Amino acid sequence: MTIIASGKGVEIVQTELQQILLRGKGDGGFTETVNKEISLLPPSDNLRTVSNDKFLFAKQSFDQWSLLCLVEESNEEILKLISAMNTNEEILASDYSQGQVYFEISGDNRNHYLSKLTHFDLRPKKFPISTMAQTLIARIDCCIYHLQDKYIVTCNSSFENYFKDRLQDAIDL
Repeated sequence: MTIIASGKGVEIVQTELQQILLRGKGDGGFTETVNKEISLLPPSDNLRTVSNDKFLFAKQSFDQWSLLCLVEESNEEILKLISAMNTNEEILASDYSQGQVYFEISGDNRNHYLSKLTHFDLRPKKFPISTMAQTLIARIDCCIYHLQDKYIVTCNSSFENYFKDRLQDAIDL
């Protein structure tokens, strides 16, 4: 973990997470395979998340899910999990980890500072806990996951330095 900014009621940390992108119909075979491998039932509603101690699982669209590993796994374990998912012909699982950067944003003032970078409505009634969104933050396509006491924000790794600078700018203003 690398601290990007800390203070003023917010902490922004860059973290190493692993991500698997799943495509499929979300039907019985999909649900059974996923539950067998990660002990979670896939969320059925778009932009909903479910989690346990090891995984955060989000439905991004009608046929796409994102699985974030909250506990670091070896590359061999990730490949084993992907292979197990891909044994079901109706699932396409891909390792998405290296193409993304991950930031945790926490603290009482996280909404105040993040709102400087996005038009997205972060109020709890519009963005409740256990949901995710795909939106622009600092003019970059990002996914934001709302957990109990923090956000996880992901974006393409090619924007890493620019995104870190914008996060720091939001705190400094």
